[in-house]
Amino acid sequence: MDFIEQLTDEHQAYVLKLSALAEIIEGIRVNGRGDYFISGIDSLLPAFTVDLDDHAGREEEFLFPRLIERVPDSPVPLMLEEHRLIREYSATFADGYKSWRDGNDQAYEDWAIAALDLRGIFSTHMQKENLILFPMARRILTADEMSRWAKIADT
Repeated sequence: MDFIEQLTDEHQAYVLKLSALAEIIEGIRVNGRGDYFISGIDSLLPAFTVDLDDHAGREEEFLFPRLIERVPDSPVPLMLEEHRLIREYSATFADGYKSWRDGNDQAYEDWAIAALDLRGIFSTHMQKENLILFPMARRILTADEMSRWAKIADT
């Protein structure tokens, strides 16, 4: 599996996790706080904080610099700005959720909105990468580069 395939597979996994998160948020809205919902979000939280940041970091470290170097007018600057927004929504969601989980009922609205905003921006961002950026990368990067980056990124 090359680097682009890894990133695309991760995007698909995030789509499922974001859908699960949206269902849990709706469940809390309808039913209120419950251990089932808290357990569900607790299990998803690392994916939307540490894992998502690692994913973006690998794109920024391995893929984006080569694209900027070889295609100066690429959409990489836009992707970087979206990464910044994704990280911002992720942090707001995580911090607010932890506050709510610890008993601050007022925090629910803010973290739920941030989580749904995260879902929206990540979904459109992922589409841009999958449909525009990754095909561009396949045209200009060698198979050897992508294979090598996949191995390095796994470590």
